[in-house]
Amino acid sequence: MKNKIIVITGGASGIGLAIINELVENNTIISIDRNPVKIASLKSTLPKVDSIKADVTSSGELDAALAHIDKTYGKIDLLINNAGKGGQFDFINTDEKKLMDNIAEEIAINYTAPIMLSKKALPLLKKSTEPAIVIVSSGLAYVPMSFLGTYCASKAAIHFVTMSIRLQLESLKIRVVEVLPPIVDTVLSKDATAYKMPPEKFAKIFLTKFSKGENVMNIGQTSGLEKFSRFLPKTAFKMLNKGGN
Repeated sequence: MKNKIIVITGGASGIGLAIINELVENNTIISIDRNPVKIASLKSTLPKVDSIKADVTSSGELDAALAHIDKTYGKIDLLINNAGKGGQFDFINTDEKKLMDNIAEEIAINYTAPIMLSKKALPLLKKSTEPAIVIVSSGLAYVPMSFLGTYCASKAAIHFVTMSIRLQLESLKIRVVEVLPPIVDTVLSKDATAYKMPPEKFAKIFLTKFSKGENVMNIGQTSGLEKFSRFLPKTAFKMLNKGGN
């Protein structure tokens, strides 16, 4: 991939940063992040990246970010909705307010934000000759893990709505890609004991599949999980939740 205007959310760390490292040499990268410390680190290590501070759940801040992109670059070739949020779902022991606040935040970041940003970016995507939207969901959209209940639910929600967006944007010739990662070695998976794919490996696989024209990418263990969930859903759930009730 070369000479593209690429916008990515959550590009200052984890999967997003690994993707940027693969693309930055031959493309123009704009990263949208909300953490000032991570933004400063990104600017220091990759000064070529145009790093914008914005909260993906804020309509106003996204409008400002897109206005900057429009004025500076005039279009978007590829929009990668990568920013995500996950935390422990303890239905019994978490007090009601905290539980509901956590749910609202995960739904806002993982589900609502990609829809909102993709909608807002349509005018700039239409200016590209090969426009594409990428939405990063999760293999856990297929089978939930009990202790990540809301995260899995939000990823399942974005998984299904991505199908609708893909179908509806066919008439505009805007490609819509869903990426379903396995467990990747990032802060989000710091407590996971299973094998964690290095983010650099994930980024390379994703970009290879993207270049081949794949629009639904089950990466790593996710491929087996998708098949298992389809034919043996109860068994798949039990296996992913060993030790649970």
